[in-house]
Amino acid sequence: MRQDIMVEENQNKSKLVTGMIIGGAIGACITLLDKNTRETVATKAVDLKDTSKNVFTHVKENPNEVKDQIMEQVKQATDTLKNTMQEAKQLIERINSDVVINAKEISSDAVSFAEDAKEELRDIQTNMKDTGSKLIETSQEQETQSNNQMNKQFN
Repeated sequence: MRQDIMVEENQNKSKLVTGMIIGGAIGACITLLDKNTRETVATKAVDLKDTSKNVFTHVKENPNEVKDQIMEQVKQATDTLKNTMQEAKQLIERINSDVVINAKEISSDAVSFAEDAKEELRDIQTNMKDTGSKLIETSQEQETQSNNQMNKQFN
């Protein structure tokens, strides 16, 4: 019975995704019927090409500088992640010592602490998300730069 429900949910999700993709494609086609939109899209594509070309040129001309920049970004992201993890560990220790051990003595102070801990957890979660995004961006930049350098070596 549960499997039937899951199969039906997956089919509904699949239909939804398919519908969203088809709707997006149709919307894009209709949008491109407008001359101003086509010109804007063409301009943005040229700008993207030029920007990409400039980035590749910069990487080609200054590979060590780019590498150093990426390494610094990775170091900063790693430091932020370490700090966030340390804060989380301290918070967990504080929760264990203050809330769990003294659960029998719950008072308005404990409720206030729980609210503060909840806010701190939200902040930590935000920091972790930011750090994860930075790590992903840095990783993608490194991969792009490595690919570019390999392409240049083979060309």
